[in-house]
Amino acid sequence: MTLKTLPVDANGTVLAFTDGGKPDSDTYITIFAVHGMVIFKRVAAKAASKISVLSLSIGCSEGSTPHSEAEGLIPITGSDEDKAGFIASRGVQLGNFIDAIHPEKRSTPMFADIKTGGMAVLGWLAGDLLSCAVVVNIDSLSPTAKDRFKLYLRPISCKITSSRVHWSPHMTPTIPADKHPAMFTSWITSYSDHGDLSTRDVSVLSYHVPSPLRWPTIYNMTADEIAETADQRPVELPGVFVSMAQANATYRKACYSADVKALVPSLKTTFFTGDRSASYSLAALWSIEDDNKAGGGNLKFVVVPGANHFLHWDDADEALKVYVDVL
Repeated sequence: MTLKTLPVDANGTVLAFTDGGKPDSDTYITIFAVHGMVIFKRVAAKAASKISVLSLSIGCSEGSTPHSEAEGLIPITGSDEDKAGFIASRGVQLGNFIDAIHPEKRSTPMFADIKTGGMAVLGWLAGDLLSCAVVVNIDSLSPTAKDRFKLYLRPISCKITSSRVHWSPHMTPTIPADKHPAMFTSWITSYSDHGDLSTRDVSVLSYHVPSPLRWPTIYNMTADEIAETADQRPVELPGVFVSMAQANATYRKACYSADVKALVPSLKTTFFTGDRSASYSLAALWSIEDDNKAGGGNLKFVVVPGANHFLHWDDADEALKVYVDVL
């Protein structure tokens, strides 16, 4: 798929994306998949007959306008206010992108049954925060854009928020910084052999060691596939880890705020993950389940058996089934 770009602010910032095309139907749903590394190429191809999938490259990924040096430091060394502002600005950019696509009629309004039409924001890896940020910042968009979101938005999201225990190669000082991306890629695309997840006990999670029973996803990609679809520069991640307080505030407002629910009445949110995903994904699942119970119980949860963090590449058919079932 050809990488395209679209301006998202008055400063000439562009976001890159691939376009899976439009189904030949008047009632299809459009998914804006915001990724962190591997584009949703396989899902888009499988979905073409029933769902439109646009796969966005977040800032600093290939094709999108890179952050300036000063912007890139905000999530790491900025004040709490600056970090929150940085996240908000990313949400506004994504909202502008979605609204700019709209004149191309890339989605149809939701029908009364809320089962057909409309659009969803699918956040994955470093893109999961943006699926919350765009919802939280709808009020900062143009009046026309706000009206469209009310008529069209039905978000789904893979939310990785603050969990009870964190680990990532980026958090290990003995690993040289220039080795972080390659090690992170091998680790995050691996399959984990966790213990009994029904215990909801973080001690049963496998934090560091990939399963020897199935190769990491990246090892099953050809050099051409990696070059075409995989961005092995997860430069957003260090900033996400040290801006977790602001990321959590964004997630909580998106999922539990009465103001957000009033602004987008049709909003429904689902957290989904695989039971062989990286440790923080399962720990986050349990944390969010607890939050949801305390916050009114409006979120839904899907755990895909046997899936790692790259279901959309390793098993596009199953990934598409999850999306369709949620929608």
